[in-house]
This record gives sequence, C-alpha cells and structure tokens, in this order.
Amino acid sequence: MTERVLVCVPVDAGEAGRIAEGHTLPGPVQAFTANDALLDAFGLQPSDDEQAEYAVLLLAGLYGLIRYGARLVLTALVDPQTLTEGEEADNGGVALSELAAGSVEAWFSDEDDVLLPELREAVSGLSLDDAWDTSEITALHADHDLAWHSITELPRR
Repeated sequence: MTERVLVCVPVDAGEAGRIAEGHTLPGPVQAFTANDALLDAFGLQPSDDEQAEYAVLLLAGLYGLIRYGARLVLTALVDPQTLTEGEEADNGGVALSELAAGSVEAWFSDEDDVLLPELREAVSGLSLDDAWDTSEITALHADHDLAWHSITELPRR
C-alpha cells in the first residue's frame, strides 16, 4: 500500500457540504502539505513534523480566509501520486487531482464570532505572504486556534 500524505484543503461551505454528503470534489483542488518548499519557507527540518503540520494548517486557513472569507479546512490523507505543484508552491501549495470524501479525516474552523468583517477586509485581495505578515493575522494566529471537528460533524448543504 502506498504511504499517504497529509494535506490541508481550504474549502468554502458548499464544497464542505458536498464532502459531507459523500461526494468527490473534482480537481484540481488547492491544498497545502508539509513538503520541502514549506520546510524551507519556515526553516524547519523533516523531523519537525508537528510544527510543519501546524504551519500547513495555518496557511490553508489563511488561504481560505483570503479566497472564501472563512477559515474552513479539511484534512485528508491522500496518495502522493495525486499531487502536483499548485498555487503558493513556495508555501507548500499543491494541486490535488481530486478530493474523495473517504480520504477526509477531520475539519477545522473558527469559532463563530472570531472573524470580524474588519479582519476579512484587512486580507482581501492580498497574497498569502502579504496577508501572513499583517498585524491582524499575527494576532489571529496568536489568539485564535482553529477548532478541530470530527468528519461526522461536517454540516451537509
């Protein structure tokens, strides 16, 4: 059996609902993983797997905030053969050929009241790197961890 790779996939509510209903999201699907590019970007070693996975989660959440206005991230174990270079390649960005519902293990989101319109506005239209460097995102990452949820809690459409 092929070794699986953890990916964090930023999605909108509609995509999350399709996964909850057991559907597959057709690719390419933007995802993030702890690859060499991410390790280099964060100055991490391959043995720093927990730190790398946390960085991947934060990057995927920020990508979702910029793109969809919310930090909603699915985590999945996928065959590495299904990954190609994606957007934000220097930050561990990869393109997933598809995201099957069965590969999703959990999801992460903010508590309901964390993301104020001002925060969404502060990162709107920014690149991932530029948004990462804002004081608003630094404060968000310091003060508001994403909440873990079981895949069975993923709301249907």
